[in-house]
Amino acid sequence: MVKVLISLSVLAAAATAGSVTELPESVTKLIDYSINPCDDFYQYACGAWHNDAVIPPDRHAIDTSFSKISIENQAVLSKIFSDNTTKLGEFYNSCLDTATLSSLGLTPLEDSFKAIRSANTTLDLLIVAGELVKNGIPAFVDIYSSADDNDSTKNALFGFRAPLSLDRSYYTTRSKWETVEADYKVYIATVLQLAGYTAEKAAAAVPVIIRFEQTLAGVALRELKEMEAVVSPYTAFTYSQLDQKYPLLIGSWLKANGFKVHEEGGGSNDWVGFHGLNYFDKAEVLLKNTTLDNLRTIIEYKLIHASSKHLTPEFRTANWNLFGKRIDGEKMEPSREKFCRYDTEETVGDLLGQYFLDEVLSADAAKTADELVKALRSSFSTGIATADWLDNWTRANAQTKLSKLVHLVGGPEKPQLYPTLTLDSKSYLNNRWKVSQVNIDTNLKLNGQPVERRKFDKSPHEANAYYCPSKNQITLPAGILQSPLFDGQFDAAQNFGAIGMLIGHEITHGFDNRGRNYDGDGNLKQWWSNATNTAFKTKSQCIVDQYANFVVKSDVNGSALGNVNGKISLGETIADNGGLKTSFRAYHEYLKEFPSQYTAEAGDKLFYLSYAQSWCSKSTDASLRATLWRKYPPVNYLTGLPNNGGLRTLAVVPAVLFHANPHSIKGGVTGVDMFFVISGYLIQAGILFKESSGSSFTYIDFYSHRIFPALLLVLTFTLVVGCVWLLDKSVQSMALVSGTFFEANIQLLIVQQGYFDASVKENLLLHLWSLGGAVLHLLVVVRVRDPSVAFRKALACQEAVMMASFACNVFFLALSRLRWVMLLSNVNYQFMITFSE
Repeated sequence: MVKVLISLSVLAAAATAGSVTELPESVTKLIDYSINPCDDFYQYACGAWHNDAVIPPDRHAIDTSFSKISIENQAVLSKIFSDNTTKLGEFYNSCLDTATLSSLGLTPLEDSFKAIRSANTTLDLLIVAGELVKNGIPAFVDIYSSADDNDSTKNALFGFRAPLSLDRSYYTTRSKWETVEADYKVYIATVLQLAGYTAEKAAAAVPVIIRFEQTLAGVALRELKEMEAVVSPYTAFTYSQLDQKYPLLIGSWLKANGFKVHEEGGGSNDWVGFHGLNYFDKAEVLLKNTTLDNLRTIIEYKLIHASSKHLTPEFRTANWNLFGKRIDGEKMEPSREKFCRYDTEETVGDLLGQYFLDEVLSADAAKTADELVKALRSSFSTGIATADWLDNWTRANAQTKLSKLVHLVGGPEKPQLYPTLTLDSKSYLNNRWKVSQVNIDTNLKLNGQPVERRKFDKSPHEANAYYCPSKNQITLPAGILQSPLFDGQFDAAQNFGAIGMLIGHEITHGFDNRGRNYDGDGNLKQWWSNATNTAFKTKSQCIVDQYANFVVKSDVNGSALGNVNGKISLGETIADNGGLKTSFRAYHEYLKEFPSQYTAEAGDKLFYLSYAQSWCSKSTDASLRATLWRKYPPVNYLTGLPNNGGLRTLAVVPAVLFHANPHSIKGGVTGVDMFFVISGYLIQAGILFKESSGSSFTYIDFYSHRIFPALLLVLTFTLVVGCVWLLDKSVQSMALVSGTFFEANIQLLIVQQGYFDASVKENLLLHLWSLGGAVLHLLVVVRVRDPSVAFRKALACQEAVMMASFACNVFFLALSRLRWVMLLSNVNYQFMITFSE
């Protein structure tokens, strides 16, 4: 392995290698030391930043990494945009020129309106809609070239449903639809009137458009089913067959885009594949049953909506009022300069390529990133080799797939520079249409051509990373290889924790619930044994259940907004967990060859904090609600999981039932043991981690978080059930009071009454001894140690106490003195055992 992750300035600290415990100020300044990392690691890692972070009024979110990278990338791009002699400058300036846009008004759409309004039949009208696709105006079906699932060495055409104006979930989920219904109706009416409709005509068009979109959304597969369909075998039809089966939906599109639909035989590549036909069957019927006038209105609206951000400023503001303000929760419309920069990047990103690469990615940085990917691949291979749930056949296939993984870093070797394209600085929308036409023509011509597995399909400035299952390829654009995710000046722990996790995330996608359906060559092929396939589904269900229980809370006031969708987000959550494990393993493998300046404990802390702080984020409520229906869960659930306090509380319940009826209810003693073990971990972890990080400990905070929830549950349960069922009224209040104040502990310690003696079974609240034990463990054992003792010495001291407690327990058991076994001195080891691990 080449040592490329530590800079010369860090190497200069070699004299203190392995002794540094103080973390970088850039990391510590984000930490909220009042939070126990065992309770909420995300809030601990990001809390100080989160408390002060303010979402810019023209954005719906802010974060510590991607936003920072985006801002710095924008500074680079601004210099490039200032060169008016390039195609890039012409496009950018045409967007900035609002005076020309206002003077042109609807002129750019006039020819399209004329074609739509002169069509005399439904088929003619849909052919016009198909022609508009070349300009980037969605029709009712999408057809494009991509690698053939059955033969990934060549490209083929595949058909998909076209996007709707809103995300499909708005139309199919009533509660979500109600959040946008009024604003969406206003938006439709506004843009139609700006396009020349009278108020009355626009009002009449609104329900026509909405009913059609809702119907079309209803015939499409639910997102989860659609995700499953994409990895199922496709059905192929020749152009001629499609023209006969779907003349309105697909035949019209093929004719509009120059495909010969009347040649029955055709060429060997004259076919289109479809993953499921339900949408296409029902959409064909819908188009047939829609009147010509209504369909004309719908297609005109599609044209207006797709163009609204690129016409006059009034159109753009109407679009922002719905999508920026209402749906994303932004408070201010972005400036024209910011909007135009983003649109230029998105539309002609490849033109930025070489300029951007020259500015931000040095040869050394590219080499370092390449070495990182290799380290992560090696780590993932180790994970495959050691996974005990894989059988040998599947393990060998997984290693083969990993060995064929292609990784690309930086940007394309042959970017799309649009050599034949002539742009006009006074014709913004027409410029966009020209670019779209080139892109679509280029893609369709790939049909039947060899797949270029090493083709870089993303723009270099993108601050993201990707995995393509049909190419078994991961892509790392130069845009994401920037600080704070990646920096040659960082310690290895920081690079592995931040960008390393992201690389591991993309590698894991090759083996998640979608990627695992493709082999190493990118073919849709089953390479898992039945037994391993079953094991995968069982294990992935655990992740589904775990994330489905996470409640998304407002970053503004903490109110609950809804739950994460564990099923839809499964691919991303598998990749998140796999990426983190893979990167942590890779980091430790790296340390074997290149020791860190940090102690082992400090290095691990730096790794995990760098990981967590890559995802510090603050979002509007509207933006967070939108994530509930998307495959990407909110970022704080990538780093912070709930603690085991709920398990601890529930562990009391078997003990309650055991005391109620020990002969028919089993598990009471186990429940007490569970309670001790979980409590011991939480008590000690909370105190030791707080003190080791310099934060203060208070008994009030401990009682409210650790004792009171379980106590409240037990008191409520026993008061309602136990008092009515078991106790005489004359002793109900006494039992409740004695249990609440842990009198059982005093009885056990002073009177020496055994926990299992027959006489104590009448005391329904005796199980509160468990809570009392937890308190005494805190008072008598944890706090005996000197707070000034170093963290590791404190742990050694605790282990000695644990062993002594266990010896006492064994001693009294050997003497058959069961009543003494539950004394605090003899059960204390149960509190301490998990934390010693």
